Amino acid sequence: MFQGIVDDAAAICGALLAELRVRRDLLGENGVELDLAALGGTLAANKARREQTAKRLRDLAERTALPESEDKSLRLARVGSDVAETLEIGSKLAPIELWCADVPLLLEGERAGALRLWMDREPRRSLLRALRGLGHEAAAQLGQERERLRALRDLTAARQHQTMLAAAAARLRRETETADVMRAVGEELRKLGFESALLLSEPRGLVIAHLSQRPAASKALELLGFKKLSDLRAFPVDPARSPLLASLVSSPEPVIDVQAGPLLRALLGRRASRDTREKLIDALGAHDVLALPLRGAADTALGILIAWPQPGEEPDLGALSAFSLQASLALERARMREKVREQAQIIERAVEERTRALRDANERLREADRRKDNFLANVSHELRSPLVTILGYTDLLLGERLGPISDRQRQCLQVARGSGRRLRAFIEELLDFSRFELTREAMTLQPFSIKEAVSQAVAGFAPRFLERRISVRHRVARNAPPVLGDRERVLQVLTNLIANAERHLRDGGRIVVSAEPKPGFLLVSVQDNGTGIAPEHLDKIFDRLYQVGDVKANKAARDAGLGLGLNIVKSIVEAHGGEVSVQSTLGKGSTFSFTLPRADVKNLPETTPPPVPPRV
Repeated sequence: MFQGIVDDAAAICGALLAELRVRRDLLGENGVELDLAALGGTLAANKARREQTAKRLRDLAERTALPESEDKSLRLARVGSDVAETLEIGSKLAPIELWCADVPLLLEGERAGALRLWMDREPRRSLLRALRGLGHEAAAQLGQERERLRALRDLTAARQHQTMLAAAAARLRRETETADVMRAVGEELRKLGFESALLLSEPRGLVIAHLSQRPAASKALELLGFKKLSDLRAFPVDPARSPLLASLVSSPEPVIDVQAGPLLRALLGRRASRDTREKLIDALGAHDVLALPLRGAADTALGILIAWPQPGEEPDLGALSAFSLQASLALERARMREKVREQAQIIERAVEERTRALRDANERLREADRRKDNFLANVSHELRSPLVTILGYTDLLLGERLGPISDRQRQCLQVARGSGRRLRAFIEELLDFSRFELTREAMTLQPFSIKEAVSQAVAGFAPRFLERRISVRHRVARNAPPVLGDRERVLQVLTNLIANAERHLRDGGRIVVSAEPKPGFLLVSVQDNGTGIAPEHLDKIFDRLYQVGDVKANKAARDAGLGLGLNIVKSIVEAHGGEVSVQSTLGKGSTFSFTLPRADVKNLPETTPPPVPPRV
């Protein structure tokens, strides 16, 4: 554009040289001095001649040989021969008359540049009018260039602010603590060209929570008589008592222009005199103050962000408004995290207290349970000793070893012996239960043959089976894999299940004991064709002290136990990591099954039992 102006001017006026000088700020530089922008005419026909002519003009300017003028009107002057010789116009033998016309270029009444034309003759009046027109046209083009540069500068600044806002938003999203958020707010605002102070809304009122200028903040605190900012937070301000603060907190405007003096008076009250407030304003450089209300969800007041531009910085209110929204979101997130953390700590403390109370109560229950088991064991043992004596003397009397007895006496003694045997069964069941409960944690798991255990368990019932004509079948293969468990406890499981089956069989019934290998475990079943169990009892059959009501009507009720045998079975099997189950059809019989881990499966422990399930 500049080159076009001087080329047009040289062509219209027939000038030997057209020189355009404009203010530096219109050239994208700092300053308002006039600087050479373009050369045109015959003395600047090409690049080499332009550079040579520009150098000669600088030499003339240094020697102050060129006419200088700050006039706002056209000025015409004749130039000395030494200037013509320097510019190599004419010669000593053929000197020419050299004229210089300075055309001021005005923007809004101010001198923005000058168009200087060098001519080899005095210009006529018509040419002077043309020069004035050229000046107006050139000034208009300079105005357009100024607006273009201003728009470009604003666009560049806007892009920089957008980049800084994006970076500030990313940083604020990363911060989780309120102190870190406040520090980030101050540092990011400084990048945007603002110093700041942050007022936070607390239950006690507004408090000055952060200042961005560390050296200036230290001086400000010293003026107030404080050593650190946390001391100042001990003096909150109730916005309801200050019309200025109340209006700022409740204002819907994103950016509010406030006066520093009244704002400090509202915040500091009588703690700072007018002279001290003025010193504070000078120390912080907070002469042009902007207030930005910070709001959270449901329009709740979070505080006020006070900002003032750094020296030489032009405030961008749009960027400041966008940043205040980001600061509000970051502060609200940090406060919500703090509330969640506080609630989590309260819940954690409550859970710990309840857990401790439950642990203590559980320990007390375990201790009471241990005492109960010891009591049962002791009582059962103390009852069994005299009972053995009673049964022994009853057998002697029935055998008439102490003398003959009558039929009525025999009948009474047989009833007494039956009741004694039933009581002995109760006591044996209680002893088995208490013995397992007291020693369940001392089980020793070792591989053993399930076939041998089944044979031993069945052999114990041989006299009883022979008396009642009950047939027993073994379905355990000789090559059945060994199981991993406590052999004595597993033998007790088999004994309890076989005894339960025998108790519910009619004379001449059948019992089948089988073992079937499965992946990782062995499935052992005890099947009978006895009375069976009603469906409503199956879910509770393994509960402690539970007895099926239908059994009591059976003639075998005299041999029924206390309802502990099946519960012992379940406890022992689960202590081995297995499961128990029952299938039954009323009137056709029942099948009780349980699983045991196989010893031939790799990576199984040999001496450590699986975790014992908690007792209920």
